[in-house]
Amino acid sequence: MRVELKPITKDDEPFLYEVYVSTRRKEIDSWGWSVEQIQHFLEMQWCAQQTSYRQQFPDASHCIILSDDKYVGRLLTENLPEHHHLIDISILPSFQGKGVGTFLITQLQQKAKEENKLVILQVFQTNPARELYERLGFQVMSADEIYLKMRWQ
Repeated sequence: MRVELKPITKDDEPFLYEVYVSTRRKEIDSWGWSVEQIQHFLEMQWCAQQTSYRQQFPDASHCIILSDDKYVGRLLTENLPEHHHLIDISILPSFQGKGVGTFLITQLQQKAKEENKLVILQVFQTNPARELYERLGFQVMSADEIYLKMRWQ
């Protein structure tokens, strides 16, 4: 398996939207909404997320994840003076569990180690990726009803 990162371009927007939808599909399908309601909600939430990311993390690195030359997800990170911030890693369901996320996170950890920095992330408490983060040595720094803030050192 060969994993690579490619900076996003405007042409990547449809794929990025597809990845976003895949992260919400299971949750939204349980709501009993019509196809039109779901589509409207997803488009609205997608636009809000993109605007929020641009405003909160203007210097972040936003990349397409490729595995064996196939588009499989997106990675959003920020290199700050005191730590690396893993803002978002989203992988299409058909490519999850194949080591792509583990590979990219361990690369980020290696870079942080070389620079003597932490890696910080935030995850929904119910997100199954939490198990991956814990397996890779991330520890909970703080928690609220929705999110866990985790760090790796």
